[in-house]
Amino acid sequence: MNDLAVFWGCTIPARFPFIEKSTRLVLGDMGVRVRELEGHTCCPEGVLVKPSSERAFYTAAARNLAIVEKAGLDVVTPCNGCYSTFKEVSSHLITHWRERDAINDRLSAEDLRYDGRLKVTHFAEWLTDGIGTGVVASRITRPLWGLRIAVHHGCHLLRPQPAVRWDDPLHPRKVEELVTALGARVVDYPTRMQCCGGALDRMGERESSLAFARRKLTDVQREEADALVVVCPSCFQQFDLNQAALQRAKEDVNVPVLYLSELVALSMGHEPEELGLDMHRVSVEPFLEKWGDRQADRVRLEAFFDVSLLGRCYACQACKDDCPVCKVDPSFQPTEIVGDLVRGHLDDVIAGGGLWKCLECYTCQELCHSRIGMAGTFRKLKELAMSAGSGPDPVSAAYRQFLEAGVLGKPKESARRKLGLDPLPPTGGDAVARLLSNEPEEER
Repeated sequence: MNDLAVFWGCTIPARFPFIEKSTRLVLGDMGVRVRELEGHTCCPEGVLVKPSSERAFYTAAARNLAIVEKAGLDVVTPCNGCYSTFKEVSSHLITHWRERDAINDRLSAEDLRYDGRLKVTHFAEWLTDGIGTGVVASRITRPLWGLRIAVHHGCHLLRPQPAVRWDDPLHPRKVEELVTALGARVVDYPTRMQCCGGALDRMGERESSLAFARRKLTDVQREEADALVVVCPSCFQQFDLNQAALQRAKEDVNVPVLYLSELVALSMGHEPEELGLDMHRVSVEPFLEKWGDRQADRVRLEAFFDVSLLGRCYACQACKDDCPVCKVDPSFQPTEIVGDLVRGHLDDVIAGGGLWKCLECYTCQELCHSRIGMAGTFRKLKELAMSAGSGPDPVSAAYRQFLEAGVLGKPKESARRKLGLDPLPPTGGDAVARLLSNEPEEER
């Protein structure tokens, strides 16, 4: 059991205790004992405090960190604002040692001192870099298979550089990789890297703030994401509370919003009631219902396919443009058919008929770096289609002929004689027909 200090900040305990609950559960599941420390204040929030007094900003932040340092711990925070403040202050006071000494003179009145020895980590960073995405994935008992998740990082998880050095500040991928490891599909959308705009609300610019929320939520909804996952309580407030305000104004937005720890806790087997998900302003029931449906879809698919391979195949799509049929018939998109399977549309795929355009030439398999290919999937789909009576008439007719004659074609002896070829020996068609005469009636 590892001991860590968790800096909850102001917003989570005051407005979103369910985020605290799920975060504590995930920390516990990962073998962390949260050490409760007295004396913490606001981090402080930079936009509200720093313009008035940098001295107050650095002193208050250094004091919070000094409390953790005195306890001999490192600190994890689930708040982007607190993370950014602490990273910025740590970076600044390491290089500006005279200012650090001045602050420590003030902190000495409380028997505190900040030397910058502790490590400041965001909760998302702790999960991906500290624990490791693979380890988190190994704890998953209820994968988010088949769900489409949009990720919103929030500006202060990634910036400003160089104080924050965790992921690419413009093209981040670590949270996406974690969500993928939970079993979901990450959905891209145009405003993915746009600020949530929540700070405008605190400046009295309510309508501008809502415009930010509306734009991103509309984009996410347009991409048919099942939920938006965030890693910051302020961003959660913007997309949950303020989305509820948009809904009260009869605007057409309905995107369930989840904090990252809630998503992880759900996939680790914790129940929605335990996590307090009913305390969200925008209902997460559509997300949970979709999740339940997809679990049933997965069980059904597992009877016929290796579902994990299907997911890997659809996520890769490296062979998307290599299918020879696609080159002459763009309406045939085998990777999209695999995607429909992953989305649980097995019956539609079987009834659709498009699967019969696969020539089973195995080009996709030969080019696949994982040796998966799609030909085997299409072969199985054809079997299911025939069993369901959805096969093309020529295929059904050919099979009936094969059952009756044991062959699909007879030698043209007149043409062969013309070429001086001797007659072929009798075929074994009758024998095959007799052997297959006991096939179940539905297969005849």
